[in-house]
Amino acid sequence: MIKKCIHYAFLTLLLLTAEIKKVSGQNFKFGFEINDNGRSTTIPFQLNSNLIIINVLFEGVIPLKFIVDTGVTNTVLIDKSYSDILNIEPDRKLTLVGAAGIKEVEAYIVNRTSIKVGNITGNNIPLLILKEDYLNLQKNLGIKIHGILGYDFFKNFIVRIDYKNELMKFYRPESFNRPLVFYRSIDMKIENSKPYIFQKIKVSDSTEILTKLMIDTGASHPLMLHKNSSEYIQLPEKNVRDILGAGIAGTIEGHAARIPQLSIDKYILEEVVTNYPDSGAYQDIINMTGRNGTIGGGVLKRFKLFFDYGNEKLYLKRNSIIREEFKHDMSGMTVIAKGEYFLEPYYEVEKVRENTPAYDAGLRKEDKIISLNGYSGHELSLEKINNTLSKKEGKRVKVKVKRGDEILSFTFYLEEFI
Repeated sequence: MIKKCIHYAFLTLLLLTAEIKKVSGQNFKFGFEINDNGRSTTIPFQLNSNLIIINVLFEGVIPLKFIVDTGVTNTVLIDKSYSDILNIEPDRKLTLVGAAGIKEVEAYIVNRTSIKVGNITGNNIPLLILKEDYLNLQKNLGIKIHGILGYDFFKNFIVRIDYKNELMKFYRPESFNRPLVFYRSIDMKIENSKPYIFQKIKVSDSTEILTKLMIDTGASHPLMLHKNSSEYIQLPEKNVRDILGAGIAGTIEGHAARIPQLSIDKYILEEVVTNYPDSGAYQDIINMTGRNGTIGGGVLKRFKLFFDYGNEKLYLKRNSIIREEFKHDMSGMTVIAKGEYFLEPYYEVEKVRENTPAYDAGLRKEDKIISLNGYSGHELSLEKINNTLSKKEGKRVKVKVKRGDEILSFTFYLEEFI
């Protein structure tokens, strides 16, 4: 069981609006803007587990990696140690509540920070700083993530995301004159800084419903549905227990299954892998927003997208991977990255589900992976491991592990669970 869905639930945190204190007699620029009044600029990104990761320069000094996430409001620094290095004094302290109100954690607000992304500069950006790296995204991505860019990064621009070529392009709205005649236009509602669209899903062979779905570039799953948001959204009979994401309250658990069909305008996606979080995990959000779920990177990467927050429009056009099958783990084990981020990571089995190919072959929790299907050392990455273990049913997998002082080898064949 591989953690294919990486999603961080902030709830209270994401509804926060920082108070920006203006200093009299001085002129300040606020928000993100293209340098030198440029009309547009292109930012390359790294796609990892369907997440958009970009390089930023924090306070003009420290190079960091941030996730671009339409599902969050504030710009977030995940680890306070980076603001401590620069002796940044917080304006105030606050307590955040995780999913289902299970856990409270400390965070801080800094009203004015500087963040540079390529040819875009963010001046006097309100920053939310977590006291510790509660999310620990490195273990699910294999690389250190330092922060998150959300609504503030989108609201002043028209933004194109080209997943296939790993490029984002930002346009000043007043200078945007690109024809979008080959793109489909969808009404997009911005509520509390989050983008929503209304689309049909076929939850069973005989039932199709209209759903309110948040567009979430910060979730690696294809689709998430909340069972307690509609009487028609029920967990399919064929499902598997899964770890669905990481939040400040810890892991988010639930089930993975497939729905027959998801419609996005004229585009029909079939047999979509869908996550169903346990009841209650998102109940506060459901009550506040009426949303039925989220569309994540596993679907979004199949399109070229234009986000126009100002006019509440989403434009999309399919790319060449639109028809690729939706994959899910076929081994039965969860693999995570371990080790300090500045050292070479290694990969460890975090969990093995009983009565699965990996378990029956003999793999167990805390086994350290030495090689997988001939890949080892620098050739191995968490993404390569995940892709191999969700390749296709019947594929042979040969894995060598270290268990204590022993070196063990195992062979098994992938099996489709959903």
